[in-house]
Amino acid sequence: MTVLVAGLWIYTSYMMQQSETGFRLVFVENNDVLISDSDILSYNWTSQEIALSEGSSERLIQMGDSLYSFAAGFVIRIDGEEVYRGVFRSPIMSAIPAPPKISIMFPNTVFPSSTPDDHAIRMFYPSFQPPNDLPEQNAKLAEYFGGVNKLTH
Repeated sequence: MTVLVAGLWIYTSYMMQQSETGFRLVFVENNDVLISDSDILSYNWTSQEIALSEGSSERLIQMGDSLYSFAAGFVIRIDGEEVYRGVFRSPIMSAIPAPPKISIMFPNTVFPSSTPDDHAIRMFYPSFQPPNDLPEQNAKLAEYFGGVNKLTH
């Protein structure tokens, strides 16, 4: 019996570690993974745009207005470590959360005039640039996506 319990514990620990590897964007309200490595086609450091797979775009669209809950928001984790907390916003929303939160625009829209792109999200900051006061978080994103060959400029 002890061997069975030990084996189950080791298996569970291993599976928990496996599920936390890589990039995860998790909805705080229910801990659902909204975007993971397999959903990301590329990360453009200059524009802060993440190109998404068809399936992940559809999941986000199906969430409707619940995606834009400023109360719940999301957590971005890399290998289980929290990098950012934030909220989703649509191009017509004017509110931007106060740091240390970020917002992600979905569908992605480049101002002043552009057609919304349902196959991409964009990290959105008040200055339209990654915040200078969060260099460690910014570096983690760049290093991670560079390491998995999905970083573009």
